[in-house]
Amino acid sequence: MGEDPFEILVREPDRGLRLIMAKHGSQLKKRIKNFINNDDELVKDVISETLKLLFVEREKIALRNDPFVWMMVIAKNIALKMRRQEKIDRKMAIEELRNEPHSNDCDADLHYREMLEVVLSKAEQLTPMEKKILIDAKINGLDNKELEIRHKLRPQRVRNLLSTALAKMRRLLKG
Repeated sequence: MGEDPFEILVREPDRGLRLIMAKHGSQLKKRIKNFINNDDELVKDVISETLKLLFVEREKIALRNDPFVWMMVIAKNIALKMRRQEKIDRKMAIEELRNEPHSNDCDADLHYREMLEVVLSKAEQLTPMEKKILIDAKINGLDNKELEIRHKLRPQRVRNLLSTALAKMRRLLKG
């Protein structure tokens, strides 16, 4: 069948990477999609990062008993790390969004304050605890652990309150 692509990677990195992708690319992509659904760009980013690491660590990889398994584990770890980072980026607090460079002009600041007023007025229809949790999470930017400490609640109770508050707010803001 020929030489192992991981061994070729040491001597001829470009050719080795091409051979690895030709031989294992579909398996690699499938493995990554187990952790990242419906985001082809993120899947491509994870593949790219995995290949970069293969390139950098190519001499160590060639010495491993099963470099393919190592590559799959690395791809999984990179996928999980990138997915976590993307969730963190999406959870940016409203206050942080207001400070983004695109909202420096007066119109954007006014729009932010108007939207905040609408959200806060609709939040009056929530239970007192749902309102506190929602405001602390989405406006003050506290994470679940901070909410647990501040409100002396168990982790599941915080998740339930936040989930319920967000669902109610969606309905209130739509109608």
